[in-house]
Amino acid sequence: MRSVISVVLLFITNTLFAQNDVSLSFEKEPLQNVLTAVEKAYNIKFSYRAELANDKIITLKLKDATLNTVFQRLQEQASIVFEKVNERYYIIRNQSQEGKIQICGVLVDAQNQQPIIEASVVNKTQFKGTVTNTNGSFELFLAFPSDTIEIRFLGYKTRRFVAKELQVKPCITIAMIADQYDLETVLISNYLTSGIDKQTDGALSLSPSKLGILPGLTEPDVLQSIQLLPGIQSPNETASGLFIRGGTPDQNLILWDGIKMYHSGHFFGLISAFNPYVIEEVSIYKSGTATRYGDRISGVIDIQTDTKVPEKLSGGFGFNMTHADAYLKIPVGKKFGVMVSARRAFTDVWETFTYNNFSERVFQNTKITKSEEIIENVFSETENRFYFTDYTIKLIGKLSDKDNIMISNLRTKNELDFRSKIALFEETSRDQLSIRNSGFSGFWKRTWNANFSHTLSAYYSRFDFDYLGTFRGNIVSITEQDQKRNKIKDIGFSYDTSLKIDEKRSLESGYQFSSNDVSFGFSGFQGTEDGVTTYAASEESINNSHALYSSYKYNDQNEVIINAGVRVNYFSTAKSMFFEPRLYVEKKLNSLFSVNFSAELKHQAVSQILEFNTSNFGLENQVWAIANGDEFPVLKSRQISTGVVFNKKGWRVDVDGYYKNISGLTSFNRSFGNTSVLETFSEGKSQIYGVDILIEKTINDYQTWMSYSYTDNKFEFSKINNGLTFPGNYDIRHYFRWAHSYTLNNFKFSLGWNYRTGTPYTPVTSETQTNGDLFVFIGETNSTRIPDYHRLDFSGTYTFNFDKKHNWKGKIGFSLLNIYDRKNLLERYYEIRAFLNQDNDIQFRLQTVDKFSLGLTPNLVFRVDF
Repeated sequence: MRSVISVVLLFITNTLFAQNDVSLSFEKEPLQNVLTAVEKAYNIKFSYRAELANDKIITLKLKDATLNTVFQRLQEQASIVFEKVNERYYIIRNQSQEGKIQICGVLVDAQNQQPIIEASVVNKTQFKGTVTNTNGSFELFLAFPSDTIEIRFLGYKTRRFVAKELQVKPCITIAMIADQYDLETVLISNYLTSGIDKQTDGALSLSPSKLGILPGLTEPDVLQSIQLLPGIQSPNETASGLFIRGGTPDQNLILWDGIKMYHSGHFFGLISAFNPYVIEEVSIYKSGTATRYGDRISGVIDIQTDTKVPEKLSGGFGFNMTHADAYLKIPVGKKFGVMVSARRAFTDVWETFTYNNFSERVFQNTKITKSEEIIENVFSETENRFYFTDYTIKLIGKLSDKDNIMISNLRTKNELDFRSKIALFEETSRDQLSIRNSGFSGFWKRTWNANFSHTLSAYYSRFDFDYLGTFRGNIVSITEQDQKRNKIKDIGFSYDTSLKIDEKRSLESGYQFSSNDVSFGFSGFQGTEDGVTTYAASEESINNSHALYSSYKYNDQNEVIINAGVRVNYFSTAKSMFFEPRLYVEKKLNSLFSVNFSAELKHQAVSQILEFNTSNFGLENQVWAIANGDEFPVLKSRQISTGVVFNKKGWRVDVDGYYKNISGLTSFNRSFGNTSVLETFSEGKSQIYGVDILIEKTINDYQTWMSYSYTDNKFEFSKINNGLTFPGNYDIRHYFRWAHSYTLNNFKFSLGWNYRTGTPYTPVTSETQTNGDLFVFIGETNSTRIPDYHRLDFSGTYTFNFDKKHNWKGKIGFSLLNIYDRKNLLERYYEIRAFLNQDNDIQFRLQTVDKFSLGLTPNLVFRVDF
């Protein structure tokens, strides 16, 4: 391992300081992609509104070009202005205007230099007008301040001309409207790929609309994209199963417009439950979390949909091999707008090759399987109706120059109805599962002046989980029913203030209240000729949480950035107060290096626990519960991290080490084998050490990055493994990713290879049968690991326009997961299963259960946006 690291470091040393001549080549490329490439090539940062780049296409070829030359050429083609802030940061503004301007002059044919027409033009926004003369009508497009003009003869082709002696009348004033963009929030642009930036508070910001192509993804799935960041992993190969620096998925705070999400996946986690085409920005915290976030001890994923009132009708629709979607952004006057979106799977009516692979991955080792041979020539008849859907509605209003409001609604749903029948045995079974997460949120922000603003927000979130399983066997005279429910009603509001002390210092404070009503219950019966056996268990708890927080921010990007604060929580179920100090510091050493440090303390009162009552179903065997101080204590996490960042001429190296300590864990929080042979209750803690490394380089249209994560996650439970420490269930010691992306005109390609060491499991050393009883002997907890995991993924897209004005845009995409079809083992555990021997007596045996990854899985996508 040391030799490998030495070779890598030697390679970095020899190449980091290489000088590159900047050559650029673009053919009908969207302005957004061009700006991203320029940022990488010259190691600079642009700040601009996303709308500025809409509908602007660039064709450009430059060799050994200076930055000023690039700016000049882009200004000519895109009607934009570059304003320098410092050596690295530039603001881009539209060459828009206020009111009207009148332009007079002589238009000269570029070929023969002969005058065409003396014109007087009254222009509106974007310098688009109409010229009229005795010969007919023309459309005029000015690429100000270029000396090239396009005149479109109505009904004929466009011709290009050179304008000579164009003059603006002295009596007319041209007022430029400056697009506003908060430069102070961005620390590193294009972190890992375009559309991902590092913020000054340590968070990573992801914008799906700007996101570059990623391996295996043809659409910007939010939760799948987040997994590309070092320190964020999904051991079970799902979108929603995110483990952030050793924390479990239920320890992550996921917000959608302020609505707490308790279920974030479709298709049992393989697809995220969030439509990426209405998302404006996603903020991700791995450490040094801002004090306004509470209630979870691991990462934060704050999803914010569009916040701007739409100026014109826009939208889009598309489909891939699992679902279809559509969205609309509708202006309602000048001060209000409405945004709607919807997605639905068609898996209940059409089984594609992608769906079949997903199904094989999800439903393996469960009751939800296809028809199978029970005994020779006897098959079960099955019917599986499964689909998912989600929709959003949002109202955006700008009541005045100082007041903004937003009202959001989100609903996600997963429905499963599986039926099985064995006619020969006169046996029928049915499993019905419904998972829903819905919510509302309201937001009002008032900006009193340039230095002070306040925000009042409220939300309501509801999670419903309902399962009903039934079995009837006429010959054996058995009737069974199992039922499980898990419900959450979460309501809350907050009041936040922001005070700007001066250009570098600010203060944020607030109060938050939330009330969680969590209930779960299990019931069932078994009826035989000997009678009926029933069981029932339920619990309901309500936790009222009050929180006060305050944070101080000092932002001087040329020297030091400090975010320091404290959060105080009160949980009614624990009847205790919990203090949570938070700190993030970034220090710039010179133009190449910067260092950072963060520390945080967090608490969590609502988490998931393992249940065994419906384990025979094989899916979704965890429920949400509230800490009560006894079986379910309040979770506590302490984390510190420190790192260094190197940045020079398209190279970026980011190294971050951390230590995390989590207490209040129980064996019901962390399943140790997911089987009754290991079922016991014990309280414990975990200690996590880790290092995340990211290396990236951009060369013209080619980009590559390598990431490596080392994690040592140790558990300690008093009643497990004789009280000795042992590896956590999802302890992935080494994780390596190498990805590439390349842009060729309207084509984009990406290839990525993942490698990680196997997760641990607890082996069974031996088993014996005595008088029909099974005795199982278990080895040391999590002392054995499954084989290493590796996979190669590919994706490619082609974008095009349906019309010359680029109002309607299309995209075709193709992806391949696991190109060389490796059969990766994801998990191994054991179950004790009953069976009938030759004498028709019930006996038990130990069954090894293996869960495997997706095989070779293709996917197609087609989209239209307007």
